[in-house]
Amino acid sequence: MSELDAETPLYSIGVVKEMTGLTGRQIRYYEESELIKPARTKGNQRIYSQNDIEKLKEIKEMLAKGLNIAGIKEKLGTVSQNRKKNRKKKAKAVYDGRPLNKFNRGKKGLTSLYPVSDRAQLLQILDKKENKKD
Repeated sequence: MSELDAETPLYSIGVVKEMTGLTGRQIRYYEESELIKPARTKGNQRIYSQNDIEKLKEIKEMLAKGLNIAGIKEKLGTVSQNRKKNRKKKAKAVYDGRPLNKFNRGKKGLTSLYPVSDRAQLLQILDKKENKKD
């Protein structure tokens, strides 16, 4: 028999309640708090993976140690925060190596004081600043 991926959703909320010792209300609350994100069937029933179960057990342990939901969110992060972090890691801008001539004219060097996402946007900001000085 082949081993299943820990991300594969298999378990209903009833089985998860037995495996974790949590109530259905607690499990749904942790979902509302974005600590877990179970998959859904076509009929909109929650189905949990082994990873979801492990995370619920971890949440239960942290609560037993006196940590509140806000502390757990800070420690584990929410599902949406974790997705944003993963997207940011994938979408990192790479400097193409071209010199920033307009910026370097008479300046000491490049700084990251401007909140810009690319070279073109930085040059636009610098052009505006130069035009204001004139």
